[in-house]
Amino acid sequence: MARASDAAARTAPRGLPLYDLARFLFAWLARRLRTDVAASGLENIPPGQVVLAITHFGYIDFVPVGLVWWQRRRERLRFLVGPRPYRSRILGAAITACGGLAVLGAPNHASLAASLRALDGGWSVALFPEAGVSRSFTVRRCHTGAVRIAVQTAVPLVPVAVWGGHRVTTRGHGTFGDTGSGSLRDLWEAPIRVHFGPPLALDPADDPEASAEQLQAAMQAAADVAVRSFRLGAPPGAWWLPAKFGGGAPTEAERDIWDARDAMNGMRPDRDKM
Repeated sequence: MARASDAAARTAPRGLPLYDLARFLFAWLARRLRTDVAASGLENIPPGQVVLAITHFGYIDFVPVGLVWWQRRRERLRFLVGPRPYRSRILGAAITACGGLAVLGAPNHASLAASLRALDGGWSVALFPEAGVSRSFTVRRCHTGAVRIAVQTAVPLVPVAVWGGHRVTTRGHGTFGDTGSGSLRDLWEAPIRVHFGPPLALDPADDPEASAEQLQAAMQAAADVAVRSFRLGAPPGAWWLPAKFGGGAPTEAERDIWDARDAMNGMRPDRDKM
């Protein structure tokens, strides 16, 4: 199995033409719309391969991370993607062509093995440990996949917070709704912050669930940094701001109730989590 120290000696992973095309188009769109993607905490990123554990507050959170990663490292990321996009054969095929890894099956399923193979091939991987968008815009319970990947490969696990992308499109707010209520129209001059926290110190002897709680806390700490330094500040009652900062987003207790309803309706089955 690959180790971070082996990365320099390994041939660079082959290119992904569709990934490069998508990256070019997203970067072009960001320039045209004057989208302000700013990164901080870059000094926390260790050299070599990493596992990125990303907050999931909006549907486009993977885009700024991919753009920042290319700008910083000139590297592509292999993203682990949940099952819903694969319900469309065309979208699923496009994700696969971009190097995406499907999260399907029970715990210890093929997604974990595919991630380990990607790391063994010299890639860095990125995933969303919450396995779904958090309505409260705070980090909810993380699944254990990220910590298990990091422990099994000894590759650093870096918490990443994306803040501002959810103002454009997120759960419960229309993709093409009114400006200011969650809409692609809000991409115009939209500020999006990507903050990298320090890598986690993981002990292989620790229980994976305990390590996942440690990851959740680290991701929330990174998100708090991004919130406090956000260019738009923290307007009282703003729908996109967490309740703990005086915003109008659902509380964590309300979020948990809605998540439980989703699970009862089969919208978030455990077999699709990692």
